[in-house]
Amino acid sequence: MMMRVGWMVFLVLMVWGSADAEIYMYRDTSGQIHFTDSPNARHIDIMGARPLEKPKVAPSERVWSSTAYDAFIVQAAERYNVPFALVKAVIHAESGFNPRALSAKGAKGLMQLMPVNISFYKIKDPYDPLENIMGGSAYLKRLLTDFQGNTKMALAAYNAGPTKVKHHNGIPPIAETRAYVAKVERFNKYYSVN
Repeated sequence: MMMRVGWMVFLVLMVWGSADAEIYMYRDTSGQIHFTDSPNARHIDIMGARPLEKPKVAPSERVWSSTAYDAFIVQAAERYNVPFALVKAVIHAESGFNPRALSAKGAKGLMQLMPVNISFYKIKDPYDPLENIMGGSAYLKRLLTDFQGNTKMALAAYNAGPTKVKHHNGIPPIAETRAYVAKVERFNKYYSVN
């Protein structure tokens, strides 16, 4: 009984999350739980129907689809000859698949393109998923070429900039960059087998 009620509540919340209607819950005389969007006076007075509170989700807690942009990633991977899994891993690490992501440093969109790259790759709308993925993949390809296919160094350059990677002749001793490279590598491994 508890399991059925749990699933029922889950389904109600899933449907309700996308609707603006008020949802009410009440228990009948036999103990059965009911949900309705239009309670009548009898439910409220006799059965104690009460409105459910909508769950509050902060914008930062929104979960974005990890497969919504796969077709664009395939196009970019083929055009720039970079692995699909690597492009997807960078998107996952950079924006969590949020096409409207904006960093404090001004990086925009799915692949968190900096203004200099937006300008260099002639991207008109950095929040357009296809444009962003194409520009980010072109930049990733350039870094992979510059660092002779060394993925770790290319990823470090994507995060910290190529100048710092060249200066240190490897991954710079920046905690954020080291964590970023490790994170993208984990995602890359995951997307390579899934």
